[in-house]
Amino acid sequence: MSTISNLPHPHARPRDRNPDQNAHRPVGLEERFDRLDALIWKAARTTDDPQLAVGQAREYADEVFVGLMMGAGSGAHRLNCSVPAASGPLTAGEDLRFEIAAEVPAVILPGSGAEREVCELFALAHVSRVEAIAILRSRSGPLPFPPASGDDPAAHPDPISAGYVVRGWRLADGRSTPIDAASMFAFCCSEASSGEPLPLDPNIRYVNARALVIPPRPG
Repeated sequence: MSTISNLPHPHARPRDRNPDQNAHRPVGLEERFDRLDALIWKAARTTDDPQLAVGQAREYADEVFVGLMMGAGSGAHRLNCSVPAASGPLTAGEDLRFEIAAEVPAVILPGSGAEREVCELFALAHVSRVEAIAILRSRSGPLPFPPASGDDPAAHPDPISAGYVVRGWRLADGRSTPIDAASMFAFCCSEASSGEPLPLDPNIRYVNARALVIPPRPG
């Protein structure tokens, strides 16, 4: 874990990070990075200037990420993104878990660089010109992280049972649009491929999202 005294800059590629951080990367994360990178460039090749399209997509992704960080508030959070694809929705292998202490201020992210996977999903949605959904689950109090390999899972219960507030945003056409509580409930509580309803969790509350605050670009 690393404590960041200001907002993170997820645009840095994972392979450019400190080698000590890479040593703690979950198995398969690098492969998922590479897969998303390939999909982003594949979509960009349909544009007049693929390199410009990829740069703009990743710049947009970083803006969305920072906006989510700024608006999340103090507490423990879980972030993911659902990007429609021909083979079914693409999401991060697991939610990005992070904590925010607004009074410090500090943002605590996993040292593996896993935030890049979520940002790559944001970028893929932008360059593919599809509507994606950013999903933010929040609760007050510390957030237990997944058990290390070999640990007893029973000793690390899924904190979702403690109750989350769920918010969402539609990401399309270079914009982020808040989703109301009813629409977010419908999205999260139905099976993606069939539309069939999923079992309800009484510990989860869906709320109206607010517009993301995107900081101005330097210069």
